[in-house]
Amino acid sequence: MSLWEATSRVGGPLIVVVGAAVTVSVAFSAPPGTFSRPRGWQWAWVGLWLMAAGDAAFGNDRSWFERAWKGATALLVAVAVTVAVWRHHRWRKRVRPADGVSAPAERTPGSTS
Repeated sequence: MSLWEATSRVGGPLIVVVGAAVTVSVAFSAPPGTFSRPRGWQWAWVGLWLMAAGDAAFGNDRSWFERAWKGATALLVAVAVTVAVWRHHRWRKRVRPADGVSAPAERTPGSTS
């Protein structure tokens, strides 16, 4: 195996896993008000996450190393999104009462207003 092959087989996955770890640290440190749900093309990230998780869980013809780094990446991304959503939800609960704006009234089924 040449140096280039070894670098591409280990370096690429290493960059992806480190990038996912950085995403987790950003989820913990970024202001919770900056979180936004995916819109438009950003849903492609959900597809990539599902593919990585699926390859890690069900990729029988994959090497153990490939399954391990894809699983680690999928886990780190899931943790980052969960933390960001949880922090944003807690932040919104605190901001609403502070603004003095009550939550919109619940609509009953069959009401027209």
